[in-house]
Amino acid sequence: MPSHSPSSGPEGPLLVYGPRSLEYDFGSMHPLSPRRFGPGIELLRAVGAEPGLAPEPASDEELARLHSPEYIATVRRISAEASAATGASGRRAARLASAPEAGIGPGDDPAFPGMHEAAATVAGGSIRAVEMILRGDVEHAFHPGGGLHHAMAARASGFCIYNDVALAIARARRDGLRVLYLDFDVHHGDGVQALHYTDPGVMTISFHESGRSLFPGSGFVDEMGEGTAAGTSVNVPLEPLAGPDAWLAAVVAVVPPLAAAFGPDIVVSQHGSDGHFWDPLAHLSLTTTVQGEAARIVDLITHLYSRGRWLATGGGGYAVYRVVPRVWALTWLAGAHRETPAALPEVWRAKWAGDAERWHEAPLPETFDDAAGLPPADSISAMASERAKETVDLVRTALVPALLRVAGDRGWWRFDDPAAATTTGAAPAAEAPPATGAREAAPTLIALLDPAQLDRFRLAPRVMAPFDPAAAKEILRNALLDGAVATAAVAGDWLVGVTLAAPSPIEGVDRLVALGVASEWRRRGVAASMLHALIGETDRRNRALVAFHTVAERDPVDPLPRALRRGVAEKLALGAAMTSRPAPDRVVAVDRYAFVAVHLPPAATPALHDRIGEWLAGL
Repeated sequence: MPSHSPSSGPEGPLLVYGPRSLEYDFGSMHPLSPRRFGPGIELLRAVGAEPGLAPEPASDEELARLHSPEYIATVRRISAEASAATGASGRRAARLASAPEAGIGPGDDPAFPGMHEAAATVAGGSIRAVEMILRGDVEHAFHPGGGLHHAMAARASGFCIYNDVALAIARARRDGLRVLYLDFDVHHGDGVQALHYTDPGVMTISFHESGRSLFPGSGFVDEMGEGTAAGTSVNVPLEPLAGPDAWLAAVVAVVPPLAAAFGPDIVVSQHGSDGHFWDPLAHLSLTTTVQGEAARIVDLITHLYSRGRWLATGGGGYAVYRVVPRVWALTWLAGAHRETPAALPEVWRAKWAGDAERWHEAPLPETFDDAAGLPPADSISAMASERAKETVDLVRTALVPALLRVAGDRGWWRFDDPAAATTTGAAPAAEAPPATGAREAAPTLIALLDPAQLDRFRLAPRVMAPFDPAAAKEILRNALLDGAVATAAVAGDWLVGVTLAAPSPIEGVDRLVALGVASEWRRRGVAASMLHALIGETDRRNRALVAFHTVAERDPVDPLPRALRRGVAEKLALGAAMTSRPAPDRVVAVDRYAFVAVHLPPAATPALHDRIGEWLAGL
């Protein structure tokens, strides 16, 4: 990964940990054990981290931003009942005697004394960390005890009582910030998704083992968000034994373009280490190497799009000695912008070797990154890896804007090139064309935009992906130099509308990859005029034009409801003499509003019609 100048401070990310972090304890035999804090915090200290924020309980008012008051009262009552249990075996008796209620009871979420206060403390740590980031006190924060991503509004689930990460997101939303949530835990981040499923200001992206083989049984590609938030819930389910290469390839293929399109103000992430080959609860066969690389990708994204504002959390992880401490350290090192040390400290290994052996995790590894040969070849399935590619392709087709997919494929844009975000001649994302004066007249139409003309104008925000208009203008310039065709609408020195067609893999066929108008100029016939002009140009060149509309094509700030988006797009296409066609079955299976529109030039042959059909069937 390239280096970058922003720093999280001389000490690195704020480390959220204190005495009360140990109180979240379901018992000595429960998989989520506070034992992880001993080796985990010591290894963090060994790489330079020191606790800087000791969590304290969130208030009931803060918890009630997402959890129902009735649920909070239930947790308080059950917690008090467990605390009142007496006798040497009182704690165990309290856990076993309680009938399941609101998800609390024997099994994943047994009651324990002080449960409410302990769970509220985890939530308080993440909320306070976000508040410090919002004030500018710190740039990055890492809460290893956070990441309890399964808790629902009125139900405990999957070792999670209160959903600290969802509450941290809600705290940022209260200040009007748009939040990107990234979940790398092996289990689907179902609670965070559910609690923000209708909010277009929160994008959740979860990489996890498929719900067909693992708890919580959800997180399929068709779970995309509802209403105006359709397209902001992104799931990448992978089959068991997918392996580290397929997993990291999925992260690289999905996260950067979606982050660029969404343009978050802050990033919240969950770095569960339970996808690792040595973890006892799942089967993805990952390595610490790729988990650390994912953290570095997140760090880079925060500096490209969010001014470095990033809260990372630890999440799940049940290989307490061999895996959890290393993933925590690698996540912190990513935010500190430091290289990974060559070897684990010998003092640390010597101290924890005995405990590791006692808990059947010996021998301890020697390095932060996993050694070559892990996981062994027979622990990776070629079929699962291939299906991972198919899933990623489907996710990108349905949920990544077409322009960013094509731009990446044709080399118009690289997410890890900060130069694209500093291009001159584009408006900052917060700037917009004047709302008076020239706005009252129709914009000027440029029937065929060329690079020289492009340099004379500023690109208005939210005309085309990505969110940053400087990067969007750079993509547009590179597209024009690569043979793409664009029409534009101009008001003064602003480009307030752009329609862009790029060469497709099929000879004689262009693909519509962008059609957008600045918010001030919508509902004035600008999009229709540009599309008519573009089709006139493709006709002149005797080329067909294909448009493929999915949930990905939306205004990231003020999106329309999904059905209305489809209606607007279809009306534009049919009004421009395009013919509507069914979208490929695999896309319709996850996005029922997806559709294809095609315009054939007057001299089109039946063979061209057939080639288009074959191409669309393979999308």
